Amino acid sequence: VAMEVTPGQQMAFPRRGSMSEEEERERRASIKAILADKSIPEVERRRSIQQLMDGRRSSLGSRSSTPPATDVDSGTGDYQLDSAQQIICVPCTDLTNDSTDGHIVPISNEQTKRAELTRPVCSHYDRKCTMIAPCCGAAFGCRICHDECPILPPKISVQQARRRYPRSSSLPSSFTNMNSTPEDTHHTIDRFAVREVICRECFTRQSSKTNNCINCGVQFGAYHCSICNLWMSDVERPYHCPDCGFCRVGGAENFKHCHDCGMCIDRTLYDNHNCKVGKYKSNCPVCQEYLFSSRSASHEMPCGHAIHWDCFRQLAAHDSRCPVCKKTAETKERMMPTWNAMAAGVALQPVPPELARVVNITCNDCERSDDARAWHFLGVQCRNCSSFNTVVDRIVLSGEDAHEFLETLAQRSNFSGPFDPNAPSNRPRISRRRSHV
Repeated sequence: VAMEVTPGQQMAFPRRGSMSEEEERERRASIKAILADKSIPEVERRRSIQQLMDGRRSSLGSRSSTPPATDVDSGTGDYQLDSAQQIICVPCTDLTNDSTDGHIVPISNEQTKRAELTRPVCSHYDRKCTMIAPCCGAAFGCRICHDECPILPPKISVQQARRRYPRSSSLPSSFTNMNSTPEDTHHTIDRFAVREVICRECFTRQSSKTNNCINCGVQFGAYHCSICNLWMSDVERPYHCPDCGFCRVGGAENFKHCHDCGMCIDRTLYDNHNCKVGKYKSNCPVCQEYLFSSRSASHEMPCGHAIHWDCFRQLAAHDSRCPVCKKTAETKERMMPTWNAMAAGVALQPVPPELARVVNITCNDCERSDDARAWHFLGVQCRNCSSFNTVVDRIVLSGEDAHEFLETLAQRSNFSGPFDPNAPSNRPRISRRRSHV
């Protein structure tokens, strides 16, 4: 199954700005400390994180006073402390970068430069542009950086986006507005709604519908999709699937879209794959991530249910059954050696008389039921498909009564052959009722 575009091979990206690796670790630790301190009011917490993202000292602990706003070149501006704790003045720009006719006007100044240099470091994709989130106006390296950010500016409405007001950093000023009502600080970005990017070479803010900077001409990515607003390396051979609605990796020539499954299937497996309507339009039964748009590889179990491959490997170490339907998650051929070993263990370890039980069972694999079977702590084997993936529906007898009943069956079976406590009996079927063992 084709995966959605995943981050390419990790690359050694050069550090941005003047912030060292140690200073960046300290900033992350400070943000975590602010989030963990429940005694800080919500507005103060957001303002503290904003100041850290801008390069100022955290308002948690030793506070740093910020000089009042002043006029610079006939425009309003504010002050910021750089990594050397020197005061620099940063001109403000509008939240939106649109002209009156809706066209995005390219702009490059200290504001766009600071938005690029103060954004979280992105190691997911090999690209040379930074996205402006349409939902909150913040600058992020990619959509993954946005969605994984521990705290985000509140979402902006259409009316707010059209209103012009000063900005003092890469994040909206409403993020630190003491008079505003606290809003949801976490949301996901709409990748298709991204309209602006910032060139990482010349810091020009421009339209996202391009793969080359309109100012310096640098190529943003070896692969570019203007629909998904994606720039990345072409090592993993990304391609856009119009039926899926977004980009996937692996090469378009190697996959074919199945309209019933709603997923791109490997061409070598397409003719024989287990086609089930909407099986990938569901969450992984282990981690609950939506499989259709997941960036992780998926695995289809014999029962037809899908699961993340990594989740399946972790699950198989503890349970070999599907988490959804409880059928065996491996093929019968692969499970037969295990079932034969369990059957040998049952024969070598008889149950003591005081623990003997006579039970009615149902097989999860073939869905056949059987009555008056000898219980064993290793399991009860299905006579139809040889599986040990059975459940006890009802305990008919237990203790000495069960032992006597099984002994009677043994004596009767001596006329026809060796005693098998799990052999078919002529006992009438007992009305089954589910009960816990």
